[in-house]
Amino acid sequence: MTDSKALARTDNETAVVLEGITRAALDPAVDVAKLERLLDIQERLLADQRRTTFRAALARLQERLPQITKQGTILDGAGRARNKFAKLEDIDAVIRPLLAEEGFSFSFDSKTAPNGMIEFTCTLHHRDGHAETKTIALPVDNGAGRNAVQSVGSSTSYARRYLISMHLNLVTRDEDDDGAGGGHEPITSAQVAELRRLLDEAGGDPARFCRWLGVERVEDVRLAQYGRAIKFIEEKKRQRGGAK
Repeated sequence: MTDSKALARTDNETAVVLEGITRAALDPAVDVAKLERLLDIQERLLADQRRTTFRAALARLQERLPQITKQGTILDGAGRARNKFAKLEDIDAVIRPLLAEEGFSFSFDSKTAPNGMIEFTCTLHHRDGHAETKTIALPVDNGAGRNAVQSVGSSTSYARRYLISMHLNLVTRDEDDDGAGGGHEPITSAQVAELRRLLDEAGGDPARFCRWLGVERVEDVRLAQYGRAIKFIEEKKRQRGGAK
């Protein structure tokens, strides 16, 4: 039985129980104590149902999320590049439309913590009502050349990137870390045809596939991405075969 069928069966069973509780609540013969217990059961069932829906939507979302290319650079005191990171605006550009499709949204908050730390919280909400929160405590990023406001802003930006990545299990990568060489060189027409053929066999959606790779069209796939793209499609084909 596929996950979608199992979820549908669970939803139907829950609906039957909730309908029974509603009928009991309308029955004047049901005493108050019993009614309170039934309402408690109803609330737990609804919470479980919302949690199940949340996790199913999150699983679908994570399946479609691409790796995020690191476009930001952290400099050392001498102005030399120390390491790279995925910028918040790049993360947002990738995940926002996918979040909207599955009914997710984020909210953020912060408060002062002991020892000069700031506690940041990030809550992932789902349209059906369930939400989950993650928290991180960070020092103020008093880097060279920053004033007090910029230092707090730097810590806040880092916290938001980190917490979003925790919620969605995002993976970041350098521009040319696919391991196959080739850098930004596009794939050949034969390789384009091969990707399209494999996508068709796997029942894949070319638009979703391109979003996962961060390109507009299959023709825009880079040579450095080709090996990873083939592995991705083959894994999807294997999963599809196992679900039958």
